[in-house]
Amino acid sequence: MSRAAVLKFLARPRIVREEGDRLLPYDDATGHDVVAPMGNLSWGWGFNLMACGSEGLFLVMADYLVTQLDNHLSQQAWYASLSSEPTRQSVFLDVAYNSGEDLKHHWPKMVACAEVRDWPGCAAQCKVARPDLDKSRYAPLRALILAGDTAL
Repeated sequence: MSRAAVLKFLARPRIVREEGDRLLPYDDATGHDVVAPMGNLSWGWGFNLMACGSEGLFLVMADYLVTQLDNHLSQQAWYASLSSEPTRQSVFLDVAYNSGEDLKHHWPKMVACAEVRDWPGCAAQCKVARPDLDKSRYAPLRALILAGDTAL
């Protein structure tokens, strides 16, 4: 587990810039608010999602979810080998947070480049087809891959 990578990924304003800071539930494909046809949209043990959104809750949930993701990725040798490079690890956490934890399946060329420490190649693979999303989320991640922890 790389607590430093988790904290780098959760650092504001990075996660807020990428994910937004919305107190009400929304459809992540459309950005539209989601409301229950009757009553309140609830979750878990009766948590009213229309009333419980707060920055404090978001921080607790994000820390839990990203730590679980980091624990999963840490079982993979290529990711664990980056333990002295939390900035680059945080990029992989970020990508996995959005595309799923199976990075070798979703981003095989990017992972292959990371395995051999080919950071320019890795950065070149960190891209998506949607220009707006590539510019807002993945271009900053490419810069972090290239800079690594040398910029700290």
